[in-house]
Amino acid sequence: MGFFFNRKLKMKELEWRMKARAEMRIATAKMTTPLKIQACERLLLFLERSQLPVLVKRVYVQGMAKDTFHIALLQNIEDEFEHNMAQQLYVSDATWDAVKRSKEELVGQINTTFDKAENDTDVAIIAQALVALPNPFVEQAIAELKKEYNVI
Repeated sequence: MGFFFNRKLKMKELEWRMKARAEMRIATAKMTTPLKIQACERLLLFLERSQLPVLVKRVYVQGMAKDTFHIALLQNIEDEFEHNMAQQLYVSDATWDAVKRSKEELVGQINTTFDKAENDTDVAIIAQALVALPNPFVEQAIAELKKEYNVI
């Protein structure tokens, strides 16, 4: 009889532990889901603000010096990225990698455009060239973020 009692007690204990773990997972999900949603929102905003037409419109000022414009574009991207760096805690590695890749591609496109421009090229022409560039990496990162959001 002691054997059956001990076995029944162990089964109840196992049942209690499983229930406690399930409750803990539910409580954790209730706390982290809003954070994950906020991370997706913030990273999407970063990506949208980093799109070259949006970025150039926000940074460019008529009469701006070429070097000043170049630095301002890069600094703006870097500041936005650093401001949202902690969001990587709440998204998958694939999503975060896509966001980082898009940032790196944007920086590369900006640097290449400025490197190709002649020293006396009007900044307005450089701004137009940047606005015309496609950036599939930003689009891919946005798609990855949307997938992430739909899983939450």
